[in-house]
Amino acid sequence: MLALCQICNEANGSAFARGDCYICRGGALEVERMTDEAAALIKKEDASGFSLSTMIPKEWLIREEDAWDVRGGQSIKDFINRKIARELQTVTGLPYENEADCRMVFDFARGTVSLERNDLFIFGRYKKLVQGLSQSRWLCSHCNGKGCDACGGKGKNYESVEERVGEPLKNATRADGYVMHASGREDVDATNTAGRAFVLMLANPRKRALDLERASVEIAESGEVSVSGLRIVGRPFVEVVTESHFDKTYEAYVEFGKPLTAEDLACIKEMEEKTLAQQTPQRVAHRRADLVRYRKVKRLEILSTAGGRAVLRITAEAGTYIKELISGDDGRTQPSIAELLKTDAKCTKLVVEQIEDGFLDLCLKAQVTPLRRILPGSNDTPDKSYR
Repeated sequence: MLALCQICNEANGSAFARGDCYICRGGALEVERMTDEAAALIKKEDASGFSLSTMIPKEWLIREEDAWDVRGGQSIKDFINRKIARELQTVTGLPYENEADCRMVFDFARGTVSLERNDLFIFGRYKKLVQGLSQSRWLCSHCNGKGCDACGGKGKNYESVEERVGEPLKNATRADGYVMHASGREDVDATNTAGRAFVLMLANPRKRALDLERASVEIAESGEVSVSGLRIVGRPFVEVVTESHFDKTYEAYVEFGKPLTAEDLACIKEMEEKTLAQQTPQRVAHRRADLVRYRKVKRLEILSTAGGRAVLRITAEAGTYIKELISGDDGRTQPSIAELLKTDAKCTKLVVEQIEDGFLDLCLKAQVTPLRRILPGSNDTPDKSYR
């Protein structure tokens, strides 16, 4: 007859004799000490809940099947998971959650406990108020961020929206780093007064209770970028933002190779409702696949003209290259305003004026953080969050 320790025996219906444990060789008896250590770690954290990851030695899992041959039982991993979850909820007063602020890692092979802080995700919309900022950090291609003569020792080609937003939030959360995920991007020399949706991921944040209004004020102090609607969201919202595509309205300042006539203005207006065939522009061909994309110009207004200059308001489908719609890009965009007017046309200033992304607000209202709590006496097992 096999002998099992108290933990493994309880997992198997207390049907075996007590003694030197055939399954865990006594390792499972460390669960109480390890749970106490875990509780002490959680209490030091700025966390509203916890999740678990338990690593059970493969030998235990093999040997427990021998016990099941004698008498059917339940997985020792499931039993230990429930025991730990209940005890930690009781001691810390915090709930077990699938997507929690921190994850407790129990390694029964080593008898150790460690705490991993889950990434923090903050949604918002940014406005880029000046030209010359890239959206993402852009390391110098010559030195890869180390600093050289080509980049003036900065290690980067441009300052970025990502840094203007990320640095204040990194400091506020005492995080190790950050990455911005946005719904599209504007060119370095374009500005954005509409507000572009983003989710900032903060890695290993040591502080999670934030004054997001204060953070917004701090971000705006640069005078280059402002943010609105900051709120904490779940990891899945990154994909919602990055995989969504929205029509946009632009204000484009254009210089032509000749003074504009009434006939020219009528030709420009004819671009409304046109479908463009746009081959990947020359200016981005080094980093994007060379494809032909079809996009529609939905509305086009001529706001003002003066000689060979005009200000246009253009609403187009997501992914439309507005500069190339104007210039033609040596025939890579057809039709184009330059082609219709049979003259040069260049966009000298571009402003993103409106982004039709109300869909995201509906998603935010519907967002519910799924909690899966393990209560004392429950038969539920938190398997889905375990590695």
